[in-house]
This record gives sequence, C-alpha cells and structure tokens, in this order.
Amino acid sequence: MPTVQRFLIQDGDRAGKTVELSAFPFTIGRARDCQYVLDFTQISRLHAQCTRDHLNVFIEDMGSTNGTFVNDRRLEPGETYRLRAGDVVSFAQVCSWVFDDPVTTAQIDPVDMPIPGLELDEDAAQVWIAGAPLDPPLSPNQFILLALLVERAGRIVSRDEIVEFVWGPAKDVSDQTIDALVSRLRKRLQDADPAHDYLVTRRGFGLMFQNRT
Repeated sequence: MPTVQRFLIQDGDRAGKTVELSAFPFTIGRARDCQYVLDFTQISRLHAQCTRDHLNVFIEDMGSTNGTFVNDRRLEPGETYRLRAGDVVSFAQVCSWVFDDPVTTAQIDPVDMPIPGLELDEDAAQVWIAGAPLDPPLSPNQFILLALLVERAGRIVSRDEIVEFVWGPAKDVSDQTIDALVSRLRKRLQDADPAHDYLVTRRGFGLMFQNRT
C-alpha cells in the first residue's frame, strides 16, 4: 500500500502513472524548475502548487492563464482548496489527475474521524476551520475579537472587555455595534462549520468561545 499522498494521471501517454507528493511546496507548470513539468502550451510557467498542513494537502492556482479545475470548478487565482481522496484536478483542461490520499484514509472509518475544529494563526492573521482556511479572511475587528475569545476559551468575556480589546480603552461603543460585530463573526464561523456553534452567548454576562473537542 502506498504511504505518500499522490495523484493518479488519467489521460495522455502517462495515463495510469502516479505523481508522488514527496516534498512541499510541490510546483506544477511548464517551467523546467517546477517539481512536475507539464509541457503543454496551455499550461502556465508556474500553473499551480500543492502545499501541506499537518496531514491535509491543498492545491492553489498560481494565477494561471487557463485555470486549475477541481471537480469541474475553476479555482480563483490564488484560491487554496483542500484536496480529498477522489478529487479530480484538471490543469487548463488538457490533463486530469485524481488525488489519492492513503495517509489519511488508510484503515480509517470516516464515521469515526473527528472533524478538526478551529485553529488560529495570529502571525498570518489566518483562521482554519475543519482543516480548511477561512476564505475570504475575517475583517481586522472580527479577527481581533476571535483572537481574544480563543485566548480565553471556555471563559466568559464581557462586553467591556470586548470593547477595550477591539476598539481600545475609553472608547464609547454602542451595544448595536458590538452585537453587529459578534453577529457577523458568528455567521462566518457557522458558514464554515454549520454543525458546531463556536460562539456561545451567556445572556447578561458575555460571550464564550468553545472549540470542537
């Protein structure tokens, strides 16, 4: 059984061959310094690249002229997509690869796999939910509020603490402004992970963050 994540080539004279993702970032394009060279005029010099976070592999279109497609959907330039076993990736619609992921699927019952929760990278101002980056990113105030709540996970954060942390001390911020910020942040998180409520309101006390366990 293979032990590295890989692609299975579906067409052309290399159909049936594999592309092993043994190093990251794994670049794909027409340029000779790419990890995998696709010698077609429709392929951009740096067409796409794969990256990995923990066990997950992501593919990103690098601003290619003719596009990178996943399951027939064209990725936006710079868009990152978390690959799952069986996903079909097409480069400029001239060659197709199928993603094979023995690392995360071998001998694992998907029913028993825990869903990753929320991860926050303050240095990159990036939020990951269920193993995928939140796209588009949160607004600055949404990110600041989430960082405060994550730092104090499991504890109630009062409105006064939110105002001081997000807007600064001695700021006169209305309840409507606070409610609007919390509502927008809650919606972004729920859209990314509808099955879990990350923000819990304790009426009369404040707001609390609870991650997936």
